[in-house]
Amino acid sequence: MTAKQPKSILKKTREPSSSATAVVGSTIVSAGPPTSQSKSLPTPEEAQAIALSHAHSIQIRKVLELSILASLEQLVDFPLPDSTSTDLKCHLRYFQPSDFDSLMEERGICDKCSNPLCPKPRKRLAGGGKSTYALVDKGKKTMRFVEKEKLEQFCSDICARQGLWLRVQLNTEPAWTRAEIISDVQVDEKGVVSGLDLTGEKWRGGLGAAILLLEEAEEQRRQEKWNNTKEADIEKLAEELMEVGISLDKETRGMKQSDSLSVDIKERESEGGMAELPELILTDENGDRARAIEGYTPKIGPVYTRKISGEKEE
Repeated sequence: MTAKQPKSILKKTREPSSSATAVVGSTIVSAGPPTSQSKSLPTPEEAQAIALSHAHSIQIRKVLELSILASLEQLVDFPLPDSTSTDLKCHLRYFQPSDFDSLMEERGICDKCSNPLCPKPRKRLAGGGKSTYALVDKGKKTMRFVEKEKLEQFCSDICARQGLWLRVQLNTEPAWTRAEIISDVQVDEKGVVSGLDLTGEKWRGGLGAAILLLEEAEEQRRQEKWNNTKEADIEKLAEELMEVGISLDKETRGMKQSDSLSVDIKERESEGGMAELPELILTDENGDRARAIEGYTPKIGPVYTRKISGEKEE
């Protein structure tokens, strides 16, 4: 009988694969036959088309970003003597919420109210100190700490509602990726972009998304032209106002007295009359049975039992 070979405790070494790798500097170079998962390289014509597509997208983005920057510079000085609310909406047509945040920051640096339609300076909180937070709605359920910088963005609560209402309506998608903006855009060989509504003529003609002022939105609600989208914007506005220390009450949300539901309540008279109280007696017709407690009749002390409903002594 031959002895069994002891099992090795060493790990088995893997067999070298057909493809070898080598490190050259900081680059890993793989040598070996291509696998079935590897993709074939594009043809020169396909590579050129891909490169041109990316270049055109970058060029369109540059043009739109310059347009947004120009609008931001003009809105810092708003309201101008000859400016209107339509001019404001036209400047905001390419904006994102982050662009509006930049506008509020720039107007704050110039000590102006963050509402583009307000010419007043922004408010300043009384008192100094190193604290950067302030307590808002003290003693209420909505009591919280808010950054002083946000509390000083607007001159009043009304301007905060009007300004942030504009912000919540802005499209979160970048302008250079919106189909309604770049659908007719063309870029020539020299990189010149054409087809963009940089002057706002198409937008003024009703081809762009509509931005409403707070007064216009409230008027639409009174005329029952509201929709679910605007209701969602109201919820966003409430969240934005909470961040600047303002609680949006039901009246501001649009819950007017005319919108309340009135119900007539009629009291119904009872036909049965008043119920009689039960009479307490010492015992009943069965005597000791009424005095029994779980089958046991106590020998001393009275036991009060409730008279059976409907039985009365003659």
